[in-house]
Amino acid sequence: MKKIATALLGGLLTVSLFSPGSSLAETTASPLVIGGKAVEGRILVPIRYLSEGLGATVDWDQQEQTITVRQDSDKLILKINSTRARWNDQELRIDVPAQASQGVTYVPIRVISQALKGTLAWEASSRTAQVTLGDRSVTVATETSYNWSTVSQSRVNSLIRKANEAIDLSSYSQIRAHFKPFFTDAYINKLIRQREMKIQHPFTTTAYSSSVDRTGRISQSASFADIGAPAVERTLELKYSGGQWMVDDIFFTYLYP
Repeated sequence: MKKIATALLGGLLTVSLFSPGSSLAETTASPLVIGGKAVEGRILVPIRYLSEGLGATVDWDQQEQTITVRQDSDKLILKINSTRARWNDQELRIDVPAQASQGVTYVPIRVISQALKGTLAWEASSRTAQVTLGDRSVTVATETSYNWSTVSQSRVNSLIRKANEAIDLSSYSQIRAHFKPFFTDAYINKLIRQREMKIQHPFTTTAYSSSVDRTGRISQSASFADIGAPAVERTLELKYSGGQWMVDDIFFTYLYP
């Protein structure tokens, strides 16, 4: 019986995401949008973001190079660069191994959605996937659909450029005038008080943006030699004000697998 259960679950985990007839599931949950990537016909997602977005906990074992996802009585263990995984007391084989990139561990989306007993749907036209579990929902945007927001791409680019310029305020004699078209007054005041960014590096990597009503986010992750972590994510908190999207805050999150 145990072998049969293992085979059935293993089969579920290796089914291609690009299934005909799939559609984006309707949900009333507040959406969380994360970035994924396509590898060998599968969508790989940041395991920590997706798992925690669905209410699970994630632990990283640096020595063993394993990541453990727990939810209620269920436990999933994956090892970096291995096609073997363990779900509770069952051993599984996955077709695309867990892989680390810039401090983030990526795994096939079906591995997590099935292990956490979530519902997975795929929208071919927008190349997005959605995982729903109870009242929680996570939308996964691939590299070709990273702007999942009502913020125009030109505005996203402008806000990122100004965030990079804010690294060194000494270059501007009129800080408020320079950033006023792009930053809210509240954030300009905070910036002037702080005098410098926590991370003194510009971000030029792919940006993922999302919005709900009059708030939004732009996030980018990158690796730098002097930050004391495998990678760091910069998030621009956005607010729609005066007919335009503005940066209302900027914060950084250190990323570990």
